[in-house]
Amino acid sequence: MQYKQVISIFSETGLSPESLAEWIGVSNSTYRRWLKAVPSKEFPKDYMPNVSAGIYRLLSGGVLKYESARVNDFVEHNVPEYFSAALRAMGDAAAALPKAAPHEEKVVTVLFNLGYSAAARKTVDKALPEIEKFASWGPTWKRNIEMLAAVVKSDNFTFLEKQVAYGALFYLELPLDLIPDAIPVFGYIDDFGMLCAAAAHYSLKYPEKFKSA
Repeated sequence: MQYKQVISIFSETGLSPESLAEWIGVSNSTYRRWLKAVPSKEFPKDYMPNVSAGIYRLLSGGVLKYESARVNDFVEHNVPEYFSAALRAMGDAAAALPKAAPHEEKVVTVLFNLGYSAAARKTVDKALPEIEKFASWGPTWKRNIEMLAAVVKSDNFTFLEKQVAYGALFYLELPLDLIPDAIPVFGYIDDFGMLCAAAAHYSLKYPEKFKSA
């Protein structure tokens, strides 16, 4: 990938170099060096993880749009490994479920496997302040997100008991364009439905424990 390809994507945001450096996770001086680099020169591979993470953060924040041809091309060819691992976990879990299993059980099982990924948990822990902003979308969003965030932060839940909450919160970070239609369960459930299923799981299974989370 060349410098001009990277810079052209970030230029679509209209943000200042200082703001973009923060989104990408690099210093201001580093981003300004990119701007001054020879456009046709190969972009350093050591910084590609920062670029990938920055683009997905900008997409999640609505600053970049999936409709962009440049963004679509990047997403198609530069899927971060933690997203790839998460998708594999979702697919493996869904494939192992009996066809007759209740829909709620399928959702919880897949979210558990998703949350079992160390990379997914690390992503949620780092992005939790941003994820909690989804609570502003409405009272039910607020209740569900606050419940799941409380679970992952609480010492009252064991490592395994937290996995569904981690999986649900990480699902909010997954670009929807990356989720294959072939994966059962998730082909027809949106973020809101997924959060409701995860919150209901904790309300029903751990009613007393959640009160003290």
